[in-house]
Amino acid sequence: MKIGEILELIKTDKPANIAKRADVHLSEKLLRKALNKAGYEYRNSGEKGWYFVGEGDEETVQEQLIYDFATAGKAKANVSTNVNKEPINDTNQRSNVGIKRGKEQVKQANEQSAPTIERTNVIRKRSSFDMDVELMKELKIQAIIHDRTVYELVESAVRHYLLN
Repeated sequence: MKIGEILELIKTDKPANIAKRADVHLSEKLLRKALNKAGYEYRNSGEKGWYFVGEGDEETVQEQLIYDFATAGKAKANVSTNVNKEPINDTNQRSNVGIKRGKEQVKQANEQSAPTIERTNVIRKRSSFDMDVELMKELKIQAIIHDRTVYELVESAVRHYLLN
């Protein structure tokens, strides 16, 4: 949904109600943050409402999708803590830690030159199970390093366990 459309809806309805709509797909908090990132601020004094205070042309901004500004906030919210479990005060620092860690792991993977496995068509049965969070993280990292899927690693580990 475009920012201009959101602003029109806000004139007649509360952001909380707009966020609940099926065609918006954002929480109220994320909707407000996205509007702020787009250059709008909410004013309580005088005539209440959202006003454009950002740089550039307001009409151009209103034509942009609200999700262009909301996704950055979602990504930051999903970033996990750093390896040493040290508290991080700056959101950008958190993001940089994750990027650096990822680059290091890709570099290690390239140095290891993981063997490629031939993927054959096998009849599979879908299953679901709970797993320790830290173990799952390591499993995903290893899948990326070895250019395999998570289910392939789990399947080979179970096969190895059962046959040995």
